[in-house]
Amino acid sequence: MAADVRASPWSPQEFELNETTMHREPPFDLPPEAFLDGRPDGGDLLLQRTLGRVRHEKAREGRRRQSFAVVVSTSLLAAALAGGVVIGRDLGGGSEQVMVGGIANGTSLSAVITPAEGWSRLRVTVKGVEAGEQCRLVVTDTSGERFVAGGWIAGSGGDPARGITLDGSALVPPDRMKTVSVETVDGRVLVTAAA
Repeated sequence: MAADVRASPWSPQEFELNETTMHREPPFDLPPEAFLDGRPDGGDLLLQRTLGRVRHEKAREGRRRQSFAVVVSTSLLAAALAGGVVIGRDLGGGSEQVMVGGIANGTSLSAVITPAEGWSRLRVTVKGVEAGEQCRLVVTDTSGERFVAGGWIAGSGGDPARGITLDGSALVPPDRMKTVSVETVDGRVLVTAAA
């Protein structure tokens, strides 16, 4: 039996041309853009629009991320602040401290008054008292009664502007306290602060 070898009726170039023309005929329709040579009319405008849209979408995504980061950091800051307020109230034990101050003739007084059960704690800073001066811290209540809350001798050789900080107490509730004063032992009032 002899082998049936037939020669192809077309050369390779003819076969390729036949394949190409076959795709141009129905049922293998290609869109007309497939047959364009070079760029289409208005192609640069289309490219610019496409690139503009991509840039716009990237920028919008970046703004979303940035907005999200701002919202998260603001929320964390608010939570930390609220936590600090709650912790501060718990540590303060519910006490309502009052700050008072006064200046007279170069002498200054600042006091923090902390209520206790029927009495008051005082933390006082006094500046401008001459060295060697014997002083008293005097608290006066609303009825005019006076309470000595502490005493000291102003530092010798020190700078009067640096002053002194001392703690004292008085048997006067803060709501009945009228004034806090620094007086000398001979009765001169150096400075007074209304409570």
